[in-house]
Amino acid sequence: MSLVFSAIVPHPPLLIPSIGREHAKELDKTRSSYEKISTLLALSGAETIVIISPHLSAFPETFLINYSPAYETHFIEFGDFSESREYAPDHQLIEAIRNRALEEEQKINLVNEVHLDYGSGVPLYFLPERGRKIQIVVVSPTAGDAKAQFAFGRIVKDAVLNSSKKIAVICSADLSHRHTSESAFGFSAKAKVFDDMIVANLSAGSASPILRIDESLANEAHACGFRPIAMMLGVMDKIDCRPELLSYEAPFGVGYATMAFHLK
Repeated sequence: MSLVFSAIVPHPPLLIPSIGREHAKELDKTRSSYEKISTLLALSGAETIVIISPHLSAFPETFLINYSPAYETHFIEFGDFSESREYAPDHQLIEAIRNRALEEEQKINLVNEVHLDYGSGVPLYFLPERGRKIQIVVVSPTAGDAKAQFAFGRIVKDAVLNSSKKIAVICSADLSHRHTSESAFGFSAKAKVFDDMIVANLSAGSASPILRIDESLANEAHACGFRPIAMMLGVMDKIDCRPELLSYEAPFGVGYATMAFHLK
């Protein structure tokens, strides 16, 4: 099997020491979980990482894949002017996903963006071993419902399982952004309801309740990770695995869940 590892991680820029500074310590649980994910990823021997990011670009009606000839990550927009990191795309896998999507008559566009969004950049900051050459594929969901994302996730899975490479799939997903009145989108009592529902069902390996979450609840929770998670569930459909919740915290009014899927 070419799928060797999968996980769900959050993407708070505050996790990066030069950005979070004195606030970074409030994300200790998430940082510790990232360290565990990084170790598991290294042990898997993954040659390519597929990242499902909610922040690739503004084409809400189609699924997107970044087809740039090279990628770089930096966090200048967050005040970090340190050296950027460079990554190479896996164009072979990108073409395989695109061809499967076209066979299934899914709307898909290729975009050319050298600078990866922070939904991809934060996981890449922590996960691959420094200096290790690893290829990247960045996929983004549509604004459609959860079942549409799930269907596309199955397309990604088909392409991954038919590859000769060792591939990891990382879902970059923050949960509700409305846990406190200081949150950017204000407080909602539905924030905890939404996050509890997502975490409980992911931990139990139950996809159906997540796919049936009412759109109004997802919108009220304002969780950018809802659609990426639904896509990830499609990737993991019928894959024998043991989900493990490594941590959950919401210190800044945003829910951050980190999960590993141990393949059997």
